[in-house]
Amino acid sequence: MEKELDLATARFIKEQQDWERQEEVERLLKKFDPKENTTYTLEELTEGIRKGEQQLYTELLEFEPRQLLDGRITVPYIKDFFDLELDEPESAFFVSNRNTSAMTIADVPCEKVMQPLEEWITGIIEPLKEYQWHIKSVKKESMGSMEYFCFVMPTAKGKLYNVMFRYHKAGRLYVGAMNCPEEEKEGMGLLLEAMVYVIAEMNR
Repeated sequence: MEKELDLATARFIKEQQDWERQEEVERLLKKFDPKENTTYTLEELTEGIRKGEQQLYTELLEFEPRQLLDGRITVPYIKDFFDLELDEPESAFFVSNRNTSAMTIADVPCEKVMQPLEEWITGIIEPLKEYQWHIKSVKKESMGSMEYFCFVMPTAKGKLYNVMFRYHKAGRLYVGAMNCPEEEKEGMGLLLEAMVYVIAEMNR
């Protein structure tokens, strides 16, 4: 009986030591994780995109202007980033499985005045409630002909942070959406938001 008790005690002590070691490893990983120790500003990321390269944690991203939709709009394209690319006259679609990010853009003729930003946002979010998707809008901005809003949307694989924009130019309305995992919103999410500012600059 005493032997069994000693074995049980020894097992408990070993498990306690293993748990403490694991906790220490996790603490050190968090301490030296660039995502825990690096913060970015929208202005900083916008300037990096303008210059053509931006360090995002451990990855150096390079950008170049690229014309889409038969040359009707120019965007800051991330080089060597996307796994799937489709650029057609009516729409363009880019996906990075490695980075769990995507970008899509399309345009339609639009001569009339655009509906107010709030109405546009409501018109996108409200229909999704029919599918029990509870969308949370977290930010919106208006910059003349360019307007955008950011929102979190649940999916089967987790929550996505989305940046959706609309841009009116020369009788056409361009609508685009970019996304990344919600946990990346302070890094990649902010970078996608900065790309909206650069898109507006490139198409003035």
